[in-house]
Amino acid sequence: MKRRNTSVEINAPRENVEKILEDAPQFITNWPYVVRVNTRNGVQAEILLPRFVFKFGDTYTFTVMNDSSSYIYDGIGEKSHLTVTIGMKEWQKSVTADIELSYQGRGEFLLGKTLEVLVSGIARSLKELAENLDTVPPLSASAGIVDNVDFSDPMSVVSFLSKSKMVHSGLHIIQKGGLFDVIMEMRGKLSYSTLYVSGITQDGMKAFKLLIKGSQVLAVEYRNQNGTQVVKVEDDETARKALEIVSGIEGAYMVNVWVPVGGV
Repeated sequence: MKRRNTSVEINAPRENVEKILEDAPQFITNWPYVVRVNTRNGVQAEILLPRFVFKFGDTYTFTVMNDSSSYIYDGIGEKSHLTVTIGMKEWQKSVTADIELSYQGRGEFLLGKTLEVLVSGIARSLKELAENLDTVPPLSASAGIVDNVDFSDPMSVVSFLSKSKMVHSGLHIIQKGGLFDVIMEMRGKLSYSTLYVSGITQDGMKAFKLLIKGSQVLAVEYRNQNGTQVVKVEDDETARKALEIVSGIEGAYMVNVWVPVGGV
């Protein structure tokens, strides 16, 4: 069994953290690598764990348990077992959450780095959701600028960038299946929920654009010598297609990251 853990300080009252943890479907939806969540038969989540050229996917049925200081999300899949345990320590103005992820099943000896990204993303999602629980603007106000981005329409991208600022630019060596690792590393240094990420190789033959909100891919464009693929995530099928494209991106890219000026 592989285990990974991390801690995060959340500048919010304990009640906010507990509200997020008690809404298991919404919380799990914001984890990295989650393709979809449904609640028809309890809480079920399809999770795709990429590593190198491999993709280890499973659908987990989650049982949620809690006591006075911890929450446990125990996910049983057909091929693997994934458990997330979150312990809380309350301070005067903040909460420290200790998060442990354990995984047993297909690919467990290959997935060390992927599980690190997953547990770090869970911690980041909990922090962002809890700290913004009382300040989240109406959906129409926060989502409008993002919902209007369509990679098949260059003018919508121009409009988005005109209302954004660049917060990162640098050369990154991306291993196959490792683009999410690079993005999550950058997210750790930024405090924005929405990221527009673009990358291009030195010879200009390959390029990508990626729109992310929280831990969810909203849209992706990938161009190489064989043509251009554009996917806007609207349902389960397009979500899986977007993850497949992102997982296949590799090479040396100059990567730029923009965020909306309003901090959406």
